[in-house]
Amino acid sequence: MGGGVSRFPQTRWSLILEAKASRPPLDELARIYWRPVYAFLRRKWNKSNEEAKDLTQEFFASLCDTSVLTRLSQERGRFRSYVMAALDNFVQSEYRSLTAQKRGGDRVRLEFSDLSESDSADSGSPEQIFLREWARAALSDAVAELEREYRAAGKDKAYELLVARDFGAAADDDISYETLAQRFSLSLPDVTVTLHRARHRLRELVLDRVRDTVATAEEAEAELRELFGRKR
Repeated sequence: MGGGVSRFPQTRWSLILEAKASRPPLDELARIYWRPVYAFLRRKWNKSNEEAKDLTQEFFASLCDTSVLTRLSQERGRFRSYVMAALDNFVQSEYRSLTAQKRGGDRVRLEFSDLSESDSADSGSPEQIFLREWARAALSDAVAELEREYRAAGKDKAYELLVARDFGAAADDDISYETLAQRFSLSLPDVTVTLHRARHRLRELVLDRVRDTVATAEEAEAELRELFGRKR
């Protein structure tokens, strides 16, 4: 085994291709991608809130069809590009009306929370909105995992410090390191080190989600930069 190039971790492409219609990878896929899919349908296809919800549900249910899964090919490029192309095909072919009855209990269950007609107001092209919503979803999912991980390890203060500094502050809040040190009863060096470690771990978790959609580590880093504009 020595001297060989280590394999890049299993990607979302390979998870789906190997699992075919296995529910765990499809559930994970839906968790990250349902909101970008919903936003894309709203903007590009001018669907109402309820129509977009229905079509989003049916789109992920369609992935339970092995004939759809077997047409996937990693060589076609970025996974998110495939998803957008598949969405266009899905709407154009009226897949929902043709197959909704036969799928029955195989559908992936989605919880559409905090959605309204105003969710179509974002500016940008459908592709830009899809990318923006995917970035939000990937970051939100990574933050949720970081919280579970840190709280399980008894690092509540570290997690809450990160949220206070990077995510939870209003525009006029004082989130200087000095103020945070007093608030969390930490020294300034401890604030610096704690934030550095938490941000590093969060970046790893985000990268895990990006890595699921590409084939190499270099592509993952490039995708991360495109999603978030810089290294996090």
